[in-house]
Amino acid sequence: MNIPDSIQCAFRSLIATVSLALTALAVAGCASPTAVPGQVTDIHGQRHALFGAEGKQGTVLIFIERECPIANGYAPEINRIIQKYSTFAFYLIQVDPDLTKAEARKHAADYALRAPVVIDRRHELAKLAGARVTPEAAVFSPSGALLYLGRIDDKFAALGKSRVEATQRDLRGALDAIAAGQPVPVARTKAIGCYIPDFARSREP
Repeated sequence: MNIPDSIQCAFRSLIATVSLALTALAVAGCASPTAVPGQVTDIHGQRHALFGAEGKQGTVLIFIERECPIANGYAPEINRIIQKYSTFAFYLIQVDPDLTKAEARKHAADYALRAPVVIDRRHELAKLAGARVTPEAAVFSPSGALLYLGRIDDKFAALGKSRVEATQRDLRGALDAIAAGQPVPVARTKAIGCYIPDFARSREP
């Protein structure tokens, strides 16, 4: 069967156009979504599975910042939670991209932090969780589904306004529910703290 030259030319032009479009998409990074990191490396060079660690009921990312007084003030409570909920994998995520490993190790030692510390230089983990401030906690299922995001507790009603004792311990409540095989009663709460630069006030709901 003979195909007219005009049709063959049009067909070749169409193929070339599609090919160029696909190439442009690939170069722009639009050909596939950003991959979720399967592993993280802590400040001591140890690699850890982000999700699905054997024997763990979920993964907890707690976002902190070395110079955030509110995050530092929560260190004792964070340590207590880590110690109590041993069936969860905990990672403390430093969001300062300029923080060195040596500085992060000193900070971890100063506050006796009891979980692996990871520096999130490109804020990939903050974006994955949707975290905006420090301290803020994100709890994921073993498969990577976000189950809770928000404050550790309600000790801070607002910046500069704190209670002597928390009246609602939201992160503990979420972990208790997950450990019991129940839905998290309140899956989103507003965290009060130091804003992560990439996620400023304009992005607040």
